[in-house]
Amino acid sequence: MEKELAFAWQSGLFLIICLGLFFIAKLIFKMFNPKINLGSELVDKDNTAFYIVYICYFLGFLLIVGGIMNSESSGHFLQEITYTLAYGLVGVFLLNIITIIMDRFVHTSLKLWDEVIEKTNIAIGVLKGGNYLSAGIIISGVMLTEVDRPIQAAVFLVFALVIASIGFVYYNLTTPFNAKTEIYKGNIAVAISAAGAQVAFAILIYAGFQIEHTSWVDSLISIGIDVLGGIIILPLIRLIVEKAFISKHRKITDEMINQDVPNVGLGMFEAGAYIGGALLFIWCWNL
Repeated sequence: MEKELAFAWQSGLFLIICLGLFFIAKLIFKMFNPKINLGSELVDKDNTAFYIVYICYFLGFLLIVGGIMNSESSGHFLQEITYTLAYGLVGVFLLNIITIIMDRFVHTSLKLWDEVIEKTNIAIGVLKGGNYLSAGIIISGVMLTEVDRPIQAAVFLVFALVIASIGFVYYNLTTPFNAKTEIYKGNIAVAISAAGAQVAFAILIYAGFQIEHTSWVDSLISIGIDVLGGIIILPLIRLIVEKAFISKHRKITDEMINQDVPNVGLGMFEAGAYIGGALLFIWCWNL
């Protein structure tokens, strides 16, 4: 009985700490984006584009917290609390910083926040939301395995950041249309599909961190293999979706680009296929 009571109050304390971290995450989001009036965007303007970004921000942070709490630490209660608080703060700062870098590295010609706040561009909201979510997945993978090795974690984060940025660029290169141009124009279907591809890449990077390795070289090779799998399967998945799952007389490009109203449902289906393909690759490769 005593063990059950101890477990209950410790779990309750962890829950309170995590809720406090989410409130801190809100404050840090505001610190990085001081010009955004949260109340105005959320309830006065009912800005759907901003809601998408904001939800993905907190989902990304949720994954980071989960990575910290499930990491290999001492198992001592106070040590666990210290890890959760310290690395939770580190994680939320990284989430904001990495997303800013990804935005500026990949989308150099457009101010994404202006599109979300001033023009309420839902497609850009999806794009930025995908950045937050994929960054959260990657940071979570690092926290889960390297939480007690900060130097190694920093090296892996830089490496993963470069690869994650490549995810969107690669999607843009493998589609028969300019995905950037379409998203900037407000094409929600393409934005969802591209975000799915980017999240799929992040999942592959995450999986690369989870296999036990004896050296940094082994770790990097494992991540590289998973990412190579993504490079191979993403265009293959697009072909399979087009040939096997939609009407034979229609093409994805026609549905998402060459009609007056882009097929958002197909964009969601394609995004789900990318994410599902990444998961299947991981599960099959690591049997």
